[in-house]
Amino acid sequence: MHNNFHFLKHLSNELKAILLESILLACFSQEKDELIIGFEKNDQKTFLKCTLKPDFSCLTIQNEFARARKNTVSLWEEIYGLKVQDIEIFENERAIKIELQNNYLLIIKLFGNRPNLLVYHNSDQIAIFNNSLFTDKSLAISDFEKNADLSFQNFQNQEGNYRKVFFTFGKNLFNYLDSHILGASVEEKWNFIQEFLKNAETPEYYIGFLNEIPSLSIFQIENYRFKFNSALEATNAFYLFYQKEYTFAYQRQLLLTSLEKEKSKTQGYLKNTQEKLDILKTGQSKEITANVLMANLHAINEGITEIELLNFYTNTPIKIKLKAELSPQRNAESYYRKSKNEQLEVNAIEKNIENAVYKIFDLDAQIEKVKATETFKELKGFVKTQKKVTEEIESPKSLFREYVFEGNLILVGKNSKNNDTLTLKHTQKEDYWLHARDCAGSHVVIKRKNKENLPNHVIEFAASLAAYYSKRKNESVVPVIFTQKKFVRKTKGLPDGQVIVDKESTIMIEPFQP
Repeated sequence: MHNNFHFLKHLSNELKAILLESILLACFSQEKDELIIGFEKNDQKTFLKCTLKPDFSCLTIQNEFARARKNTVSLWEEIYGLKVQDIEIFENERAIKIELQNNYLLIIKLFGNRPNLLVYHNSDQIAIFNNSLFTDKSLAISDFEKNADLSFQNFQNQEGNYRKVFFTFGKNLFNYLDSHILGASVEEKWNFIQEFLKNAETPEYYIGFLNEIPSLSIFQIENYRFKFNSALEATNAFYLFYQKEYTFAYQRQLLLTSLEKEKSKTQGYLKNTQEKLDILKTGQSKEITANVLMANLHAINEGITEIELLNFYTNTPIKIKLKAELSPQRNAESYYRKSKNEQLEVNAIEKNIENAVYKIFDLDAQIEKVKATETFKELKGFVKTQKKVTEEIESPKSLFREYVFEGNLILVGKNSKNNDTLTLKHTQKEDYWLHARDCAGSHVVIKRKNKENLPNHVIEFAASLAAYYSKRKNESVVPVIFTQKKFVRKTKGLPDGQVIVDKESTIMIEPFQP
């Protein structure tokens, strides 16, 4: 309840004692959602740091603050040099106002996940710190005043519902009251609350955990860590406590969740890939199909799309699909070509399975290491190390789909952004570049090992991949363009994955399912 009205009332009084009659020297920001306001009084400088993040807002005071030389923005220079004339909290509201000379007013709004700072001049709003909170732009000063009927009569009328009458208490204080007076009579509830409010006029401030969340409270917290008599000392200590205890735990949990998600994803990939490999190894070999066709060329009529022949390896009949436009011998040759690709696919899948297993072992080690971290320093060190390792081991092979055909490395993009990464960052000007014509699909690149021309069948294999990894993958024949990377360019404003090709050739190819 560090942003509760009852705490902020004491905090504003202590701020007033320090900052009244001081001169506002500067307002600047050098961190997202953080504003620094510098004051000076009797040659003593004071800095009010306003942390205004959606998930955590807090006011702290510092006597020294080292402003960065870069990435810092000065704000509202028209109020520099003005004297602080008053500081107080709006009645029944979580907002503190700082009145300056010449009818300028700063309002520090600490509303839940919508904290902000607003600047007014002659009652007109002239600036706000967080411009993304659009509704704040229409707030008038009068919107911050809240009336409340805190009489016993109203309390009786509400049948002792302190949540309706004392709406300024907030969640933690309501839970505290629930644990003490939930089943009490109206009179007993009223007396307990009045005694609490009396004590709250000169409170002690406790820092500890409420429902496993770091909290600052004006009522005693069980197993509290710190206790203060000053609201300013309490809020300064609480800021550090929160950053150390909660932010560390939150960031560690985020990292663990990310690693567990990556592990689960890799395990799913491993399962699916193993199943795919099993199907490939137990299914009908393309080479066997080709051999059966060659042995029965005399029995195959031109123009048919399917035939049933005896598989002399198993002595059982098999149905073989044929392309009507090809001769029986050319159909057999097609199956022989596919059989080479089939073995390449098996090799690639086995390698992918091996990589996935090692990745799971590595993720398990990372998860255990993160669980063992106890400080921010250790956590940041781990993240920094992992980032460095990732950058060192991350190669085109890990970024893209990888195929090796007769010693030639072929890389295939995975999505629009990944296509740009492949073409613009991992392709040399002499490499070959392919893409299915007139449809969405993956960029395919053949890495050149030397300046010798590539054999046509290597280009055909890469083209069959470009056809498969496109929207036309289900067509029998797909037009694929190919060229060298030096004829491919991207201009400003083009969508992800879209490029301009200045010179190209076209090949008609059957999609190859890897």
